[in-house]
Amino acid sequence: MTRLLIVISALVFAFACGSSDPDTEEAASERCDTCGMLVSPEDGWRAGADELTFDAPKCLFRHAHRHGELRSPWVIEYYTQERRDAEGLLYVTGTDLESPMGADLVPVEGREAAERLLAEHGGETILAFDEVSAPLVEALFH
Repeated sequence: MTRLLIVISALVFAFACGSSDPDTEEAASERCDTCGMLVSPEDGWRAGADELTFDAPKCLFRHAHRHGELRSPWVIEYYTQERRDAEGLLYVTGTDLESPMGADLVPVEGREAAERLLAEHGGETILAFDEVSAPLVEALFH
């Protein structure tokens, strides 16, 4: 009987230690539907569409170019850190900013914000959503 209690206690302890804690990164995160990396719900680079989650804007664009149009794509706008309609923002390339995936497209709202980003972080090009080409996105992955 004592041995049974020890085994049961050990199993309960092992289950409690091995169960997911909602505060851990794994439990609080989803995986990117393009690259498989963990996406924290607080990450300022995350993006999404439909039921999809991405860890960076370039993963959203890669998915769109490879699988077709996305319904209701969204990104986190750089300056406000708020979720916005991805199609309504501008994207700055070549800045010194890096997403979890490295060099990326930086989403900003409006020409003034894009010019500000260029002044603060360098950059090469300001593009509208539909101007972000597949070759540009693929070059960001290399």
